[in-house]
Amino acid sequence: MNIQHRIDRPHETGCIEVYGDDPYEWRILDHTGHLVRDSAGYGSGTGAYASPEIALRDAISFDADDSVVPIFFRHGADAELENAAQAHRTADTLRTTALALKSAVSEAQLDSRHATDSEAQDYLEARIVVMERLVEALEETAGRLQAAIQATAE
Repeated sequence: MNIQHRIDRPHETGCIEVYGDDPYEWRILDHTGHLVRDSAGYGSGTGAYASPEIALRDAISFDADDSVVPIFFRHGADAELENAAQAHRTADTLRTTALALKSAVSEAQLDSRHATDSEAQDYLEARIVVMERLVEALEETAGRLQAAIQATAE
């Protein structure tokens, strides 16, 4: 099989490959190299691609579509690894969001010191309270997710 392009999947672990020699097809592989989807077996009815770049574009678009449910994993251990990897990414996203909110809280606290009227002061104080609650909820959720990952791994 002649691989024209191979890139890491932008949203999941694994890679995307464009293969063939005019016409071209694409396939998506998980972190262990198992096939997730192949355009040759996708059944779109449009045939193969005349350009490897167009095939790569379509593969990336297809892979980014959250409504697409991948084929079943061949081994239960693979599914567990994929679930753990997704949980880690989700926990990291929650922590990143909490960090951004903490920065916004700091900015609002600085702004509140310079507020010239009581309405602005009240608005900023209410905003700070809401953002602090969101940070707390995000950090708590990330912690529970991390604990679940560790409990599953044991």
